[in-house]
Amino acid sequence: MSSDLTLELFVAGAPVQSALTRERINALLDRMPTIRYRLDVIDVLESPQLADLAHILVTPTLVIRAGDSERRLVGDLSDLTRLQLLITEAEPG
Repeated sequence: MSSDLTLELFVAGAPVQSALTRERINALLDRMPTIRYRLDVIDVLESPQLADLAHILVTPTLVIRAGDSERRLVGDLSDLTRLQLLITEAEPG
């Protein structure tokens, strides 16, 4: 069964750290072949209006959307087990 997830990673500058976080998320999702996803990285320093619209107060924040469901992981994104659990819970069906 495949699903569509939209992930938005909100960061504040720090291009090296942002790239590492994005790589970590992509690597995790690549190990979950039934999940189709799109990952967008939004730098709140470059696009503060997007952070405001999404009610982002802390970076990094990962917003996981599937249909009408939304989950957020705020702060430390290095715990891949927690991240995988949130993604699995967000899958519709």
